[in-house]
Amino acid sequence: MKKTILLMLILTGCTSTPGVISVGNDTYSIMISGQSGFVPVGGMKADAYVEAKNHCKQQNKLLKEVDFNSSSGFGKFPEAELKFQCIENL
Repeated sequence: MKKTILLMLILTGCTSTPGVISVGNDTYSIMISGQSGFVPVGGMKADAYVEAKNHCKQQNKLLKEVDFNSSSGFGKFPEAELKFQCIENL
């Protein structure tokens, strides 16, 4: 059990992101990079959505996905990029 918890902490703490970046036309981007080949892209995607949602929430707006891309594979560190907009709450 302790080994499983330790492994989960190691894998979830192995990503980096420069944060939310404006890419123009009220569109933002979040890029998350795995620091090892063992970071699941699904977890990175969830992290990107949480960060994007929090960014929009600070503006009292809602998240609208524009695009999502990810890459991973043997010998590659995984990456995930979410492009989004913050739209008015209808």
